[in-house]
Amino acid sequence: MPDESVDFYPSRAHVLTLALAALALVVLCAIAARLGFDLAQTSGSRAALAAVSVSAIGVLVFTGLGLLVVRRLLLPTWPVLTLDDDGLTDWLPNLGVEQVLWSEITGVRETRVGFRRVLAVDVADPKAVVVRQRTVLRRVVAAANSRLVGTPVVLKPGSIKCTMADLEAAFERFSRPDAAVAQA
Repeated sequence: MPDESVDFYPSRAHVLTLALAALALVVLCAIAARLGFDLAQTSGSRAALAAVSVSAIGVLVFTGLGLLVVRRLLLPTWPVLTLDDDGLTDWLPNLGVEQVLWSEITGVRETRVGFRRVLAVDVADPKAVVVRQRTVLRRVVAAANSRLVGTPVVLKPGSIKCTMADLEAAFERFSRPDAAVAQA
């Protein structure tokens, strides 16, 4: 196998979309908090107070997420996907399945999730990949991918700064090292 790794970085368009979505959610939560506060002032409703509390928490959470996304937009210094001698490491924020070894991978295929073309990486034991995810959100996403396309490992070229052909070529390079040596 090749001695080096192939790194893929986040798509700036995807990160910018996330930043704008976070900003929109902050504004929406702030408006809801203001309306709830006004309603709570005039009616003393417990539901209005609950809406204010939830909306205020939403403002804080989405502001924090937005700041993380802006940092990622300004400083794209670490890859979201790495292919190396061990396997693949998918660090797409909160959605990636972290590390999958080549010994676990049974194939790679192009498929669709909704209207989006994706690269599905088939694994021998999808449940094992889902269970070992560190966060609840990663487990939920991996399980949803398993139900939708039959594997928890789904790579989206729109989120990664590459084309489908770039991803397929990188997988070909590591899955068939003799072909990569012949091309070099």
